[in-house]
Amino acid sequence: MAGVVSKILVFSADHGGIDLKNKLVAHAEALGHEVVDVTRTTGESVDYPDEVSAAVGVFLKKQADFLILVCGSGVGVSIAANRHHKIRAVLTDNPYTAALARAHNHANCLCLGQRLTGEDLAKAIMDSFLSGQPDLSERHTRRVHKLEEPCQI
Repeated sequence: MAGVVSKILVFSADHGGIDLKNKLVAHAEALGHEVVDVTRTTGESVDYPDEVSAAVGVFLKKQADFLILVCGSGVGVSIAANRHHKIRAVLTDNPYTAALARAHNHANCLCLGQRLTGEDLAKAIMDSFLSGQPDLSERHTRRVHKLEEPCQI
């Protein structure tokens, strides 16, 4: 596809998201992205926090551009991903929010729910997320830096 800049994408899913993840991997490969699929299940039940931790490790080691995680609802993988330093995960159900997460929050992890998001919509969300650019204006950069600091209670 003309105009698409190839990126390194790390994908993972638990048993509840494997079918949608496979479709997104095929879509990403068709667009010319380098795909690293670290999914460790073929459908048997696994614990999403373990799958996310393994995927984050590969994402950071490979210095990949983006991490894409899928589970049944997207909620579990998004909570698990955001527990990791240097991960800014967004769970979204529309392309506009995906673009805003990239621009305003410099999100680097997209989370989707197989039970809640159809294939065509999921592809559109991923395309919007991957093509989005961080807004490097002072106000957004300042806020993103605060996300990297330990929480103050």
